[in-house]
Amino acid sequence: MWEINNYNQTITFLLALGLGALFCVLYDVIRAVRKVCLNSFWSVTFTDIFIWVLYAFTTFIFLVARTNGEIRGYVLAGELLGFILFRISFSRLLFPSLRFVFIKIAAVKKKVTKCIGWFYIKFEAFVFKIGKSISKFFKSTKKLLKNALKLLYTNKNIADTEKALNETKTKA
Repeated sequence: MWEINNYNQTITFLLALGLGALFCVLYDVIRAVRKVCLNSFWSVTFTDIFIWVLYAFTTFIFLVARTNGEIRGYVLAGELLGFILFRISFSRLLFPSLRFVFIKIAAVKKKVTKCIGWFYIKFEAFVFKIGKSISKFFKSTKKLLKNALKLLYTNKNIADTEKALNETKTKA
């Protein structure tokens, strides 16, 4: 016979209130990030879909853990009530502070990006100079090789060329 345990249902309802409040905290974090930087259409759409899938998955796991997978109205009402209560009370304090923190993080990120950009420009100029000097070296080497080949193979008489090669070998 199935018995209703009021103690377990009360604990489950209070845990659902806490879960709803946790959902509101997560939503406040996402709202603060949106206010600071991620406010394009696609980022808002992606974060909304992500957060709703996360909420659904978390609620499913909670229902499996507390009610053996049975969907109970008081659990869903507890989550909604926890979200609303946190939103009208503590969220008014949490959201501005989170926004302030993310604004400061964005400012630091901007400064770091600027420094990294400066180092990147200097590194790129350095690499360009090295590449230019290597290119000059290969061009001069190519010219030297062309001149040596012209000296070696422009003689009409092959015997004279062989004689010149033998003389250079004996001198060395």
